[in-house]
Amino acid sequence: MISKRGSFILFGGMFMISVGLAFEGISPIFDILAFFALEEVTYPIPNAITTYFLLVGILMVIGTTFGYPIFRIQANSEGIQVHRILEKRKCFAGDYIHVKIMVKNGSPNAIDHLEIYDAYPETMDLVLGENYLYTRLNAGAKVDFSYIVRTPVRGLYKIGPTKVIIHDRLGFYEEAVVKQDYDEILVYPSYEDIAKLKTLGAKRQLGKIFGIHKTKLKGTGMDFWGIRDYYPEDAFRHIDWKAFSRTNKLQIREFETEKNVRVMVLLDTSRSMEQGLIRNTKLEFSIRAVVLLAHMASERKDLVGIATYSSRVNTFLAPKQGSSHLNRILENLAYVTPKGPSNLINAVQNLIMRTRSRGLLIIISDLEGSVKDILGGIRKASAAGFDVIIISPFGPFFEIQNTLLGPTERALGEAIAEEYYEIRRRLSKDIKRYRAGVISVGPDDFLVSVINEYIEAKRRGIGLV
Repeated sequence: MISKRGSFILFGGMFMISVGLAFEGISPIFDILAFFALEEVTYPIPNAITTYFLLVGILMVIGTTFGYPIFRIQANSEGIQVHRILEKRKCFAGDYIHVKIMVKNGSPNAIDHLEIYDAYPETMDLVLGENYLYTRLNAGAKVDFSYIVRTPVRGLYKIGPTKVIIHDRLGFYEEAVVKQDYDEILVYPSYEDIAKLKTLGAKRQLGKIFGIHKTKLKGTGMDFWGIRDYYPEDAFRHIDWKAFSRTNKLQIREFETEKNVRVMVLLDTSRSMEQGLIRNTKLEFSIRAVVLLAHMASERKDLVGIATYSSRVNTFLAPKQGSSHLNRILENLAYVTPKGPSNLINAVQNLIMRTRSRGLLIIISDLEGSVKDILGGIRKASAAGFDVIIISPFGPFFEIQNTLLGPTERALGEAIAEEYYEIRRRLSKDIKRYRAGVISVGPDDFLVSVINEYIEAKRRGIGLV
């Protein structure tokens, strides 16, 4: 196709021809005027100027039209081979990905002006290099360029497509083709919170911040618990013979054993969880909290499972332990997208059918669905034997934090928050009738609240395996 420059030259030539023809066309008018005036009337425009306009205009039109077939023969965009190489296809949010583009001219003709543009998602940040190249490429020659992007938000993304543009030497024509080649990148939730937790653990600060400890009961272990009298059903290997020599009575030596707990997380992924500031929505904070909880539970050999739901249960992972199970949780959370309404009753019913053993159930939801549905779901969970804790991101806490809001908008936001808080207070009062606790959280205390509830439940021995 003709480029902008070529179009300008073409229309300029047509304009020149039009002016020349106009000058040539008005000469008979002066002859008529001379006939009626009975005297000679001088034609004000010399023939040389008319010839100049016509000649230049014709050359401009010919130059931009007759050269196009030659350009089409020489420009072979299909002969341009583009290959993309990614440093990695799976990463954590906040990581950097190096993208390398290799270009080869497979056509028999050299390309004087070649442009290559490689597209990347708008949510990613270009931190180094450029995602385009402008060069000359001989027949059979190769060239490459690269750039680095940052992945700030978890999810499934596509790098591509690649746009190839070929220009002629004068810039009159161009041929553009979009090569539909895509490379998928799966971005896991951020690992930053886990890294901070490990740093605190290395500095022995976790106990001070969260009160982390082990849940211990009597059993078989290494730590001494106490001595009791021997019963006929006790094994001889547990008899404390030193105590027998002193008291002449058979006694059993008991030890402490650490017990693991079972935690199930029910994560609301309905459309309302999308609210909040960009990259810091209610859902993103919820996912960060789930990742941190799953990591802590995995470190302490506890069983943790997760189910995501909106109008139906979207994903389900039964409570298990181990690093491989943690990786499956991360991968499930990477694919989560907010959609549809919330149906807690359906989610709890599905959860009851899929899990035989009960334990601690942490529901993370903004509770912005039907009140009847919310209370019905919590009633079912409590009746089934779950110890229910609800961590609820409070919408106004996430929406009125924008520093760009003016005083009026902020005052309106606070007034709306007061109204929402009163609705939340009444709902929390109704929920407590079913032996379930509700904690309303904002961006500042979200992660800490989830971890504290897990630690407190572990201390109390809720959901012991």
